[in-house]
Amino acid sequence: MNASVKTLIKITLSLGLLAFIFYTADVSDTFQQLSSANLWFIPIGVGIYLISQWVSSYRWQFLSKPLGFDLSTREFFDYYMIGMYLNLFLPGSIGGDVGRVYYLAKSSNRRKREALLTLLAERGVGLIALLFITGMVCLTPQAEPIPLPIRFGVLGLSTMLFIGFIALHWIPLDPLIKRFPRLELLQQANVYWKDIPLLIKSVAISVFVHSFMVAIHAMIAHALGLEINLIYLIAVYGLVTLLSVTPIFFNGIGLREGGYQYMLGLIGISASAGLAFGLYWFLISTLTSLTGGLVFIKGHYKTPTADEAVIN
Repeated sequence: MNASVKTLIKITLSLGLLAFIFYTADVSDTFQQLSSANLWFIPIGVGIYLISQWVSSYRWQFLSKPLGFDLSTREFFDYYMIGMYLNLFLPGSIGGDVGRVYYLAKSSNRRKREALLTLLAERGVGLIALLFITGMVCLTPQAEPIPLPIRFGVLGLSTMLFIGFIALHWIPLDPLIKRFPRLELLQQANVYWKDIPLLIKSVAISVFVHSFMVAIHAMIAHALGLEINLIYLIAVYGLVTLLSVTPIFFNGIGLREGGYQYMLGLIGISASAGLAFGLYWFLISTLTSLTGGLVFIKGHYKTPTADEAVIN
């Protein structure tokens, strides 16, 4: 399917879901809650988000060294922020992640496929940490309002991830690569699951990054005057984050707001307040991403063309 058609479908689905979410909520009440909220938490939230992205950039740098990338944390931070900025406008073939791969490979005279491996590793350890945190929280009494299928689903994903990790240590790669040459990258990537200290440290950094996100969510709840148990709030953050990466919607828009509305509704928070929570978080994340535009302009970077964005 043509990339522009895919993007159009995603935008349509997101707008349709948003329309349904706004229909089910009292929109006037939602905006009343936002207008009466403590808006000073917005710049504070953006500041915390930027700090978390610096830590994420350090994680990316840490995971890139085994593949020969030797750049400063500042350079990785620049590419990280540019990726966030591009994600706002370019969700297709030259979106934020591809932009990050392009700039890393170009600045280091390395192949884009190697740069892609570093990005997949950085995303992967973040997912491992998120599943671990969310899975543990789903076992606590505070998570009882969450339907069992959702809790079991998270635990099931965590179990599958663990089984996959074990399998990578036992499956011989050479026969697989010989039969499927495109899997050659696995030979380079095996450092990420064979070097246990590297894996543990990168997952620990990821847990630290997620703690910043939880702190922002706690601030949003406080700004809106919502009383939410911290353990349950961690579950909300984890589940909505996992949901919003579903690739059939435009940058998770609609899924994210609907996720907050649904999850907070399980503990008696109104649909309008749940929507206000989602919009408050959307504002903080969008403003943070827009700061990446300053990096983009200041560094005189250019958006990669469709041909340059191809990873071969």
